[in-house]
Amino acid sequence: MTEAALIERLRKHFPKAGDDAAIIGEQIVTTDMLVEDVDFTSVIPLRYIARKSLAVNLSDLAAMGATPTFCVVALGIPPHVDAEQLVDAMAEAGKHHQIEIVGGDLSRADKLVIAVTAFGHASRPLLRSTAKPGDRLYVSRPLGAAAAGLTLIQRYGSIEPPAGLAYMNREVANAVIRRHIDPEPEVALGMQLALIPEITSCIDISDGLSSDLAHLCAESKCGAELEKARIPVFSELHLASVDVANCVLNGGEEYALLFTSSLREAELSSRLKRPVYSIGRMSREPGMRLDGVAIEAKGWDHFETSSEF
Repeated sequence: MTEAALIERLRKHFPKAGDDAAIIGEQIVTTDMLVEDVDFTSVIPLRYIARKSLAVNLSDLAAMGATPTFCVVALGIPPHVDAEQLVDAMAEAGKHHQIEIVGGDLSRADKLVIAVTAFGHASRPLLRSTAKPGDRLYVSRPLGAAAAGLTLIQRYGSIEPPAGLAYMNREVANAVIRRHIDPEPEVALGMQLALIPEITSCIDISDGLSSDLAHLCAESKCGAELEKARIPVFSELHLASVDVANCVLNGGEEYALLFTSSLREAELSSRLKRPVYSIGRMSREPGMRLDGVAIEAKGWDHFETSSEF
């Protein structure tokens, strides 16, 4: 069973599900977990694993336009992990992301598991289901780096590029690896978007642009027309010797925001006082098209692929 099929089955039982987080009045609640040898391996230092475990949840809150308040953390700790070092790493991660950890649970486990539930507040939550045909489709930053970073970690068996790489290749390799292991959620942007009435929908890019756009289209009952030339690509990504198109369209763990608005790019960027990138429009015709050619969702699926590593 694919992840999408399993989610559809869950939604038959829990029909209120369907966005990046649950809405309870003005409270926004999300939960996510990182599992060893699925989402990371032991080559990743604990400080980055801890920070990422909070970042993925904060990205969900950002996609809802929520202001983070606090979180709880459950840890499944195996014998090969230094428990005190892990707890210290989680404390540092909370400070780094400016969110208070107020409780949780501990257990022994065969592999390291970090499960976080984060809470936020939003008076106007952003949804996946409210895009309209004709809306411009936006991404918050250049894409492709996180997937490229994963490819290089798999290639090198380490988060350190080989010493023999040329200077520019090494600089790019370090940058994309860092983007994968230490993502920065777009919390401030999400809060800004929630204040702009012309923002019509939002989702974060966790599974890949193609997959998360497919989610947005399905929930909003729209299609999407993408323009290849307008999709921003992480600078000098080709120097990482990766499949750039696949990383940009299908690479997961970007944690950029994908959103829609009736506003033009220049006007919206001016209001936000930062660049955002219009990559196409929502359409009445179902399906996703890139320069007029149909594309499919080919991003990350936990149940179709055995692991990332």
